[in-house]
Amino acid sequence: MEVRKSFHEQLDEIYAGVLHMGSDLMETIEKTRLCFINLDREMAEEIICGDDVFDEYRNNLEEGGLELIARQAPVAVDLRLIIVIMRIAQHLERCADLCEDIATAVKNVPADYLPAWIRDTIDEMARRANRLVERSIECLKERNVEMVRELESMDDAVDKLNRRFWKEFDRGREEDLEVAIRVVMVSRFFERIADHAVDIGEHVRFVVEGTIAPIEPTCE
Repeated sequence: MEVRKSFHEQLDEIYAGVLHMGSDLMETIEKTRLCFINLDREMAEEIICGDDVFDEYRNNLEEGGLELIARQAPVAVDLRLIIVIMRIAQHLERCADLCEDIATAVKNVPADYLPAWIRDTIDEMARRANRLVERSIECLKERNVEMVRELESMDDAVDKLNRRFWKEFDRGREEDLEVAIRVVMVSRFFERIADHAVDIGEHVRFVVEGTIAPIEPTCE
């Protein structure tokens, strides 16, 4: 007869699962960076085909979390951690979707045309976005609320790089319109990956403190 796992064994299992998912995502973001820099269509296809892995991760973690809640009725910190693991899985899966979107865009950028300033800026954005994801996972491991503020500061640098594209194209650069549109999309996708990392930090705050920082109103 199968021995039923204890609550903490099951919790440790889904916790380890979300850490593995984060590690795999960081590898995918790095692959996506190289895919764009080299306009590697073969690698782009690999990234697109590999997205199903992250869907499976998310489904398994959500099922495991819901089963724990239904069977064990956890409370306080344990309940918050289970909820946050499921939410983080959603953020990581969305980041993987964004990598797929970038790979799809790469397949439509002319292979013989990518100005150095575009290549360099996207390269820096991708590196910074991946570092943000890495720090957000470290934040989860250490339950470190101080890191949340660090994530926000790191995200500001990515936002600044994203805005550079709008400024450069507004100045009348002569890049092909189709290339410009694709590049702005790719820039936005990497910027969104960074945003998801910041959101993961806020979820860690919820685990530790039981509160979520209020969302500041934005001016339209």
